[in-house]
Amino acid sequence: MKKIILFLAVVSLPKLGFSQFKWDFGGSLGASNYLGDIGGKEKPRRDFVYDMNLTQTRLTAGGFARYKLTPVFSLKSSLNYIKIQGNDALSPNPERFSRNLSFRNNMFEVSTVAEYYFYRSSDMSGRPGLKGSRKRVDFRTYVFAGIGALYSNPQADFKGSWVNLRDYQTENVAYGPLTAVVPLGLGFTYTINRHYRFGFEFGFRQTFTDYLDDVSSTYAKEVFENEAGGVGSPYTSDRASLANRNVELSGTESKIAAANYGWNKEFNGDKLNKRGDDTHNDNYLTAAISFSYVIKGKNKFYKQKYKSLSQRRKVVKRKTRAKF
Repeated sequence: MKKIILFLAVVSLPKLGFSQFKWDFGGSLGASNYLGDIGGKEKPRRDFVYDMNLTQTRLTAGGFARYKLTPVFSLKSSLNYIKIQGNDALSPNPERFSRNLSFRNNMFEVSTVAEYYFYRSSDMSGRPGLKGSRKRVDFRTYVFAGIGALYSNPQADFKGSWVNLRDYQTENVAYGPLTAVVPLGLGFTYTINRHYRFGFEFGFRQTFTDYLDDVSSTYAKEVFENEAGGVGSPYTSDRASLANRNVELSGTESKIAAANYGWNKEFNGDKLNKRGDDTHNDNYLTAAISFSYVIKGKNKFYKQKYKSLSQRRKVVKRKTRAKF
């Protein structure tokens, strides 16, 4: 492995020294929102923005490096912090409200995407360029798609502190913290004075897990079968208490009687013990502004070593008469 890394480094050095790479490095800041089982609007679980609760919008921030492959294609690698959360208490849907679940998730995403610039405009400033100079592309609109990995850790506020829900297996399912994601979206950039690039990007993330919120299918009997009391009575374990929080609602708060929602022994194995919707994976959206610095032309190493070559004076051979 060390020999391979050394070989790649040696091969890359000439390119770093002599090639005209077009990189830009920067950061982004914006908003994120979650699309999943908890919270939402008045109807049952729906895809995309139709079930999004804007009051649960949270923060996203990150850094990135982008390399221009061709005039219309670039590759961008990013590391992002993304926070999402949801709360059934904010939903106008009676079933969700009475389920009474909530969560937050502080996630980290690493991804690489390809950007395709489908619209470009040269020199939007309107200033006339110098005769013979190359026009620069100031404004670009693009679509992007790629692949990434996500670290996820859903938590719930329980007994005055935040607990990691994955540790409790509230649906008797063991799931890991990592999952793949497919970033999709569109954006635009505007470059000022060739080096200062501002942008905006809207992105959708398709994930391959239904447990960003720790909710997926049904109330598992294994979680409750050894618990005393059942619905309407306090549970003897934190696991069962986190799995069914319907019992925390009083009769006046709950829009649906506890016996008709949440865990009930009479409905064991029945769809009436439904806790979430396992036909849809959890997803999330981001919208962020960005700023980056564009590196153009030869690097300092190249200029210091080879600048003198272009400044050498041409040797002119003068004709002289022979002296006798």
